[in-house]
Amino acid sequence: MIHPQQFILLLLVACTHHVVTQAYNYEPPGRDPASINKIRSSEASVPLTTDNFDELTKDKLVFIKFYSPGCPHCKSIAGAWNELATYYQELPDNDNILIGSIDCTNSPTGKNLCARFKIMGLPTLLYGDASLGGIYLEEYGGEKTFNELKSHAAEKLVPKCNPGRLDACSPDVRKELEGYMAMSYEALNEVIQEKERKKKESVTSFKQKKMELQKSYDDSLMEKERQKLSAKENIKLINEVIATKE
Repeated sequence: MIHPQQFILLLLVACTHHVVTQAYNYEPPGRDPASINKIRSSEASVPLTTDNFDELTKDKLVFIKFYSPGCPHCKSIAGAWNELATYYQELPDNDNILIGSIDCTNSPTGKNLCARFKIMGLPTLLYGDASLGGIYLEEYGGEKTFNELKSHAAEKLVPKCNPGRLDACSPDVRKELEGYMAMSYEALNEVIQEKERKKKESVTSFKQKKMELQKSYDDSLMEKERQKLSAKENIKLINEVIATKE
């Protein structure tokens, strides 16, 4: 037979366990697993992960959103981003442009991509040439409306000359790039050091010429004032002579 005090103790333990379990399983509205999956599935852009990023972005110009399903600012641009993705998906002959999204809370494939691109805040939008694993991507800092995003994409998502896209280079630049690409790391570092040296020399030369020009200007200014004073004194003397002739 259970003593009344033992019964009360068992009841308290059971209630406490129920409360703790419920609190542990509780997620705020919008951040529960069902809501998060709904947000992820509503993305019109191409979902990117560490498993497919290099394959899907190879040789493409990209505009990528790094986001979190529970982030309020991410939710506020979701409509404009989906509109942008749909717009590009419906454009004919547009296989070279990809509008993508990366969920930074999706572990590990999303989180690892966000770490790879050193994402510090959400949402973050990167755009540009995805050649060589995305090393040329830049951060977008403009307004996040559909029209602004569309305008930016139309202007910036164009092939640009770089080591991963030599076909976009002029013949002279391509030849120069291919020469650099054939060099060793040590040789490239020596070239950089030589360029840095010439850059410093150019800055020093400019400062010296600026000082010389400033001195020339100051000397000319002083000569101008001297001549003005001399002319003024001469005019005064002439006027005094004229006065004696009246």
